[in-house]
Amino acid sequence: MELLIQGIVVVIWIFLAGFLTGKRDYPFGKSDDERKREIKKRSITQSWLTVLLFLVINVLYGFFNIRGGATELSNTSLELFYIGIAVLSYMMFYGINSKKMSA
Repeated sequence: MELLIQGIVVVIWIFLAGFLTGKRDYPFGKSDDERKREIKKRSITQSWLTVLLFLVINVLYGFFNIRGGATELSNTSLELFYIGIAVLSYMMFYGINSKKMSA
């Protein structure tokens, strides 16, 4: 069962990598023009930097013990929170970059 789940996750990951980058290097990737690839590249970079910012803030809050009575999240909730931040920030930056680079 674990092997099946890992296989499904790998196929989904390859599909998402091809879709998000717009390159034909992946079996499921679509061929985007140069402008679309640049928009996607910038959006991915900005999205990961946003997630990194949230991770650094979380570490600093833990290090200085300044959680101010906030409820602790379980590990599963925290992982879902960071995945949500990554997806939402990608969509937000994709929209911003599309508007900036529209001709």
